[in-house]
Amino acid sequence: MLKSFLPNVVLLLAILLIPLIGNAADPIKPVAVINGKVIMQQDYDNYVKARTRQNSNKEVPDKQTLIEELIQRELLRQDAIGKKLDKKPEFARKLNYMRDNMLMASAMQEYLEQHPLEDATLREEYDRQIANIKVPKEYKVRHILLKTEKEAKDTITELSTGKDFGELAKERSMDSGSASKNGELGWITKQKVVPKFGEAMEKLEKGKYTPNPVQSKFGWHIIQLDDIRDVALPSFERVKDRIIDALQNRQMQKYVRDLREQAKIEIFK
Repeated sequence: MLKSFLPNVVLLLAILLIPLIGNAADPIKPVAVINGKVIMQQDYDNYVKARTRQNSNKEVPDKQTLIEELIQRELLRQDAIGKKLDKKPEFARKLNYMRDNMLMASAMQEYLEQHPLEDATLREEYDRQIANIKVPKEYKVRHILLKTEKEAKDTITELSTGKDFGELAKERSMDSGSASKNGELGWITKQKVVPKFGEAMEKLEKGKYTPNPVQSKFGWHIIQLDDIRDVALPSFERVKDRIIDALQNRQMQKYVRDLREQAKIEIFK
């Protein structure tokens, strides 16, 4: 909740308002002067930080490009001031709205800083979630895909006489991708295949193939189960950020709930 909220409020304001904020920059290090307005090195540095935070997954443009952006922003700001747009009621309403959003974000940030999530708490939540997961199975299967039921039944008859599954897959399977690999589909879950294929695969014993062909929209399948295992569950480190998000969301709900319980609220209908 907080991570999705802050970029839309704090970082947006940081970028929008940088040219309006007085900075304690070194006066002997101007970056540009636009109609008498000096853009200091500190203004530039602040802008780079805001751009970096906003575009964390993208490369920040070079210095000349950033200076051009600052010049364009200052020109727009000056034009807006010249037209007295800052005096319009709508501007004041928007500014107050943005200020309120920053205050709310700051309140949430302070609350989270005062109630940090310990690693032990995160691991406890991870263990709780893992314990409640019904671990799905993965199946290592091969198949032969044929056009007609008769072709499939004839192939099953040949398998019953000792013909090699992989060789028949190479010779006859319409699935060229798996046919070249002796019919192998690799490790798959039931959710990754069409329902009838998944149901038949799930019922097989290791080392066995389907005694009857399985029809799907692709044709007629003969399925062989080579191995079965539990799906590997994600490690704590892999899901740690998601756990933090979930627990912080709960913290925010509690924070607002506590505020509401302490407040005097009247709702008029």
